[in-house]
Amino acid sequence: MSQNNAQNININVELANPFREGEDNYLVIEQGHLHHQFEKITGTNHPHTITWTLTGNASGGEFCALNDPEHPGLKWLDGVPSEKIFHKLEPRGTKQLTVHNHHYDKSSEGEWHYRLFARFGNKVYSVPVTAGAGPSMNTNPSIKNN
Repeated sequence: MSQNNAQNININVELANPFREGEDNYLVIEQGHLHHQFEKITGTNHPHTITWTLTGNASGGEFCALNDPEHPGLKWLDGVPSEKIFHKLEPRGTKQLTVHNHHYDKSSEGEWHYRLFARFGNKVYSVPVTAGAGPSMNTNPSIKNN
C-alpha cells in the first residue's frame, strides 16, 4: 500500500466544438481523460485538491450554481459521497469548482462518477453521461481513491 503526499490536480474543461450562440454542444474534460486516480496520503491536514477550470473555448462560460436543482455545477451520479471524503465543494469565481479529497485510509477507497454543468448565455451544456453495465464499463467522468 503506497502512501503519497497530497496532490493539487487541475482539470481543464472545454467545449467539444467552438461556441456558437444557440447551437448544441457539450463539455469535454481534459481532452477526454475522464478518470482521475488518487493514492492514500499521509497525515490528515493536507487533502488532495481537485479543481475543474473552464478553459480555451469554454472560458466564456460559467459553471452553474452548485445548488441549481436541475443543473448543478457538479452532480454526483452514484449518490452524494460522504463529507468525510469530499469536503468543501465550492466555486472559485464562475470559471472554477474545487473540492478537497480526504483519502487517508481504507474507509475512503472507492470510485465516484460525476457530471459537470456550465452555462453559456442562455444555454446549459454538460459532460455527456452513458449507462454502463458495471464499474469497468462506466465511461462517465470519475474520481477513484485507490
